[in-house]
Amino acid sequence: MARTLPQHDRAALANAMLESLDSDWDDPAEVNTTWTKEIGSRLDDLISGRVQGVSLDQMKASSAAALAAARR
Repeated sequence: MARTLPQHDRAALANAMLESLDSDWDDPAEVNTTWTKEIGSRLDDLISGRVQGVSLDQMKASSAAALAAARR
């Protein structure tokens, strides 16, 4: 349904939805701390071999395919 709206209206709807979310991210220090922990966790996963990295080209292709599928 939202995809049938004009682009301006979709943008306004998306903005309203984002603003309606509870914001626990008002404190820049908290945002920094949270991201630092997340980055550390992801780095640990890479170093330990729990996950494997992908090339930029692979990521772009995967993202493009996912977007194309979502638009159908």
